[in-house]
Amino acid sequence: MSLFSYSHYRQYLRDYLKTRPNRGHGELAKIAKALGVHSTLMSLVLSGERELTLEQGYDLSKYLDLTAIETEYFSLLIQHERAGNVRYKSFVKQKLEKLQLEATQVARRFDHEKQLTDEKKAIFYSSWLYSAIRLYASTDTHGKSPEQIHNYFDLPRSKVLMILEFLEGAGLVVQNKGRYLMGPQRTFLAHGSPYLVKHHANWRIKALQRADFITDKELMFTSPISLSKGDFEKIRERLLGFLKEFSTVVKDSPAEEVACLNLDFFYVRGKGSTNPIEE
Repeated sequence: MSLFSYSHYRQYLRDYLKTRPNRGHGELAKIAKALGVHSTLMSLVLSGERELTLEQGYDLSKYLDLTAIETEYFSLLIQHERAGNVRYKSFVKQKLEKLQLEATQVARRFDHEKQLTDEKKAIFYSSWLYSAIRLYASTDTHGKSPEQIHNYFDLPRSKVLMILEFLEGAGLVVQNKGRYLMGPQRTFLAHGSPYLVKHHANWRIKALQRADFITDKELMFTSPISLSKGDFEKIRERLLGFLKEFSTVVKDSPAEEVACLNLDFFYVRGKGSTNPIEE
């Protein structure tokens, strides 16, 4: 359920309540309590008899755990409903449309800490092993030893130590009594990064290597299709919503295994084609 596909905040709230346990029974009371208002007021808001204030909208955004850009969009939806004249309503609508366009950039859907320097990115994204070893270190609360990493990935011990030395220096792992755990530094590549193609290629090659050994407990899916441009945009927006949910689930998931999600959804053009996508 992507907020950016909504033009009215009430409809978003109604649909949100439907996704809650027992179709939202009791949820409205929880929301009212979080906002410091009576549940009757929230019922009136949903029925269209009252409007949320901007302050209440902000508190509700926090309750809904919206990202910064979603909070901004939600506030604009409230402003649009509360607008007292056509000129201001039109002005807010333009801001909503601009924010919808910006929201298609995946990078703004996620909150990340400071990124690696370009020099460190060039090394980290040169091979899938840097990311894989870092993730593997997170699958044990006591960390992993170089020997365990050597056995798991079937790598020369000298290479394991070289990678661990880099990861530790970059803050991506920390060492404790000869064992390595995931560090506080985080990684993310925005659209347009010169390292992005290499990062995609590394893990897609790894996926192809895994294809011959895929099990029923795993998943690989490829589906060339033809569809309308409108439906393409709908699916793309839903996938972006899924990626946000994916990020939330993974963030709170206990580390037990190392896995990889590769997701591609693109227009098929001739080799080397740079033709723009027509509106």
